[in-house]
Amino acid sequence: MAKRNRLDVDRFFSEVDQTQEVYSLREQLKRLEEQLSQQVSHEQHLITEIEQLRLQSQEQARPQLQNQIRELREHLKQSQSINQYPIDKIQPNPDQPRKTFTEEVDSMALSLQQEGQLDPVILFEDGMLFDGECRWRAAKSLGWDTIEAVFTAKPDHSKVLRRKAYLTSLHRRGLNALDKAETLVAIACDEIPELPPEEVPRIINRVLTRLKRKKQSLGERLHLQHHEQQHVVLEQLEVDPIESQVFLIFLGLQEHPASLNRNIFPALNLTSDLKAAVREQSLGCAQALILNRLSASELKISERQALKLREKGIREVLRQNLSTTQTQQWVIQQKSQYIQHSTSAIRDKQVDRFLSSIQKLDLTSVEASSEQLQELQQTLEDKLVVLQKLLNNKLKSDDGSDFRSQ
Repeated sequence: MAKRNRLDVDRFFSEVDQTQEVYSLREQLKRLEEQLSQQVSHEQHLITEIEQLRLQSQEQARPQLQNQIRELREHLKQSQSINQYPIDKIQPNPDQPRKTFTEEVDSMALSLQQEGQLDPVILFEDGMLFDGECRWRAAKSLGWDTIEAVFTAKPDHSKVLRRKAYLTSLHRRGLNALDKAETLVAIACDEIPELPPEEVPRIINRVLTRLKRKKQSLGERLHLQHHEQQHVVLEQLEVDPIESQVFLIFLGLQEHPASLNRNIFPALNLTSDLKAAVREQSLGCAQALILNRLSASELKISERQALKLREKGIREVLRQNLSTTQTQQWVIQQKSQYIQHSTSAIRDKQVDRFLSSIQKLDLTSVEASSEQLQELQQTLEDKLVVLQKLLNNKLKSDDGSDFRSQ
């Protein structure tokens, strides 16, 4: 789509006779130019307001944000014609916070089939999505060739785009913890380019742990305070400059660091199979975090065994729609069976000492009588009979209780 450039009226008329008709046309074009300028200004104002709404509480801001996006869409529809834009030329926003769309896309596809497209998607002038990725994905899944679209100006900096996309997604539909955590880390690294991504959640946890040791607190409502007050609190708590910068970034997004540390950033530690299940199978992040405890190191099993156990857990959670409490109970049961199996496999020290003595015994160097050797042979044979019975019973017991064979 061509950019709406400012008209250079004076240059346009530089070589035209100054007739009354020309003057009239000049005034008409000037009025159109002023209208266009007002439209563009209003459009940018709306986009800015969408971001500023995040500074209010979530429940209060969500309806207002939806109204602002609706107003922006109506403004764009009135200021330009609705385009039938080729679906294969639309680019998803690479900084889109939401990576999980499965359920919403299925629901939207059904709506598109029954009701048709009610609202156009909003694109930047290069075809990148600003709003309406769910509609675009649904239309694509239905095999549509085009989709109704309107256009708006793209922010100059990618970090501005990431922030706007985050705020829009957060208010319209809650992000899952994994998508939210990865986006917040990316926003922090946009603001502090030299900061490694893995260091962001570590800083939050480190500061909160330090404050807890000192019996200090950020306060439950710090994320709702004015920016100046947030600065004052962090200075009083003697937070280091880089730590303070990270905290202020999240507080500016009205995110409380303690809540992020407790509820959001742990999702970054999910295994790759659980992250895939969250995004591709709609596994809840809370359930995924519980299944994440089934690790090879904790259960003292191989990575392959742990992966199979987590896959089994994913199937159970999705098939039975387990709550977090039910998922936790299921994990406890699995872990208890592994612990029982592991405990039963603990080596007896007395047997190990006896085994070591036998292995070290060199009968070729002893000066034993025939009678002694016969007694030793009979004793060992008797013990072997007892040992064989014990071993057979143990193998039968293990085969019957090994839950991995179920």
